[in-house]
Order: sequence, then structure tokens, then C-alpha cells
Amino acid sequence: MKKAFFLALCLSLALSCQRDRQAVVLAEGKWDANVRQALNTLLATQGKGSYAVFDFDQTSIVHDISQALWVYQVEHLRYADAPAHHFLDGIPTPESDMPGTSISYAAMGKVLAGEYQRLKARLDAGESLAYIHSSDDYLDFRARMVSLMDAMDEQFGSWVTYLWQPALLAGYTNAEAEALIRDAVAEHLGKEKLAIEQWNSPEDAWGGRVARGIWVSPEMKDLYRCLEAAGIDAYVCSASLECIVEVLACDPERGFGLPAERVFGLRFVPGEKIVPEFDPQYKQPNKEGKIDCINAYMAPSYGNAGPVLVAGDSNGDVPMLTEYPGMKQGLLIDVGRSPESAIGQLVTIAKKEGNKGIYLSQLSFER
Repeated sequence: MKKAFFLALCLSLALSCQRDRQAVVLAEGKWDANVRQALNTLLATQGKGSYAVFDFDQTSIVHDISQALWVYQVEHLRYADAPAHHFLDGIPTPESDMPGTSISYAAMGKVLAGEYQRLKARLDAGESLAYIHSSDDYLDFRARMVSLMDAMDEQFGSWVTYLWQPALLAGYTNAEAEALIRDAVAEHLGKEKLAIEQWNSPEDAWGGRVARGIWVSPEMKDLYRCLEAAGIDAYVCSASLECIVEVLACDPERGFGLPAERVFGLRFVPGEKIVPEFDPQYKQPNKEGKIDCINAYMAPSYGNAGPVLVAGDSNGDVPMLTEYPGMKQGLLIDVGRSPESAIGQLVTIAKKEGNKGIYLSQLSFER
């Protein structure tokens, strides 16, 4: 009798363990079949004492959360100190001409500040945003903002843009900035809100393409959930400002429900109000800095071992995707980067190996 009871108990526990293992399996979704199989193998073979590191924009989410905030601030005319600084915080040489133009960044900034003051005065006087948005002054303002951003990206590179966009929060308290970011996420979140728009000035003198909307796909939410269920701690390592990323990454309903201590992004110097200067005491996670960030703030909790999974979509993620010999899988979210780019070369390797090697190429879930 006791033996029969013991055998029944063992069978019950075995079935329970099997159910638990089966639960930590990615839903089919829109995953490439070989990518899903490789990730499921990782979930089954790794566990407590290991961790995964994700880029955020265009990897964990579709589109870019900093860009969504930027669009929201332009459309709602929500700035604190940026207009007083002529929207130039973070630009290294404001007296230099914007590429392909005869106008300097400083001159462009003065025009933007003047337009903003007129638009804000109309808003404060009771005009509706919808009416203001139809005016030539507003159409020129938003087109010039796009041209300014594109110019600095071309001339100085993404690192300057990563500073300039969140620098538009300058002057807000941390609580005010968080409320603003939450408003932006609420307005832009949803697959149906993803779009690419052309913002041109009335006479087509200025303008450019703008990505609208952000979206958390069911597939990425499921991957984060399965990692946690398998005992693999998920981290975010992003070149967006940390407080912007946290609003969505830490949200258990709309985002991934991560604890704040597992979200790492760019950090400004601490203070009561936001000052657009990077904190020199912190390992800023941009390009090679992502490796420094991982090694300083994540790896020590795991015996200084590297992550078992790294996920990214851009050249800025390549350093952390190629640094760790113990990495089991490198998940590449293919958003159509050039095959000649550093990330494009890794995607090519993954495709040649049929997604059966270390690198796994997965089409963006936007598609």
C-alpha cells in the first residue's frame, strides 16, 4: 500500500514537472520556426543563475520610445526650458552650418524658439491644438524640428541625437517628466498607431520622415514571460534615456513588468530637475558602453558570467552581441538594416546557417 502510494506520488510529481516544463514554451506566434525552436531549447537548458540582455527600441518594442516622446512633445507643444535654450542642448558646435544648408544650428534654433513662442501663446490663449496644427507656423515648426534632428544625426552621429532628444525634457522635474512620458506612451501605444509620416514645411524648404507609434508585440511579451518562468532574468540595456524606457519596460500590463533595477539606459546627472548632461559616474550603455554596463551592473550578480541570450537590432548592439563567448544565442531583430552594416553582417550569418547557429534572425514583428 505504501509502495503504491509512493509510486503514485512520484508519478504525480513527474507529471507536474512535465506540465511546468511545457508551460515554459514560446507560443508559435509569428516566430520563425527555427528561431522559436532554438529559443525553446535555451529555455529548457538554461535557468536560475543565468540572464538575458535586450536592447529596447526596435528590439523589445516596435519603433522607438524616445521618438514617440519627441513626436508627442512637438505635437502638444510640451517643453520646459528647451525653447529658452533655442532647442540646442546637446549639439556640439551650434555655430556650424547644418549639412547641405547655409543655415547654422544656432540660427535654426532661434527660428524654432520664435515659432514655438507664438504657437504656445496661441495655445495658452485658448486655441485648440487641432486648429493650431493646421497653421503654417506649426507646419514649419515641426518640419524644422525634423530637419534639425536629421542634420545632427548625419553630421554628429546617433550619440548626439540620443542626447538631444531627451534633452528636450530639460527643466522638468523628474515627476513632471514621468507624467509627460506616460502621456506620450498612452497616446502612441498600439499596433494600429504605427505609421511613417512625411512632415514638410508649407513651401517644402524643410522636412523629413517621422516614425509614429510604438507597439509591444505578443511574441516579445511572451519571450520575456517565458524567460522569467524558466528562471532566466531578463534585463534591458538601452541607449534611450533610462527614465523614458522604464515607463513602459516596468509596466506589467502594457509592457514587460520588469523591476526598475533590471532596466539600464542613458542617465543624466541626478538632480531635482532634468539637466541635459550625462552622468560621468555611470557606465552609459551606448555601443561599446553596453558591454561596460553589463559587466559593471549585471554580471556581478551571476559570478561575472556573461548573458546566455543577447537581443538587438542595430550596429549599436553589435558590441554586446559579439563580446561574450558563453552566449548561447544572439537574437537579431531584422528591421531591414543594410547587409553591409555590422548588424547586417550578423543577420547574413544567421540566414546562411538557417537560424541553427548562435545567431538567430527574426523579422520585426511589425511586418
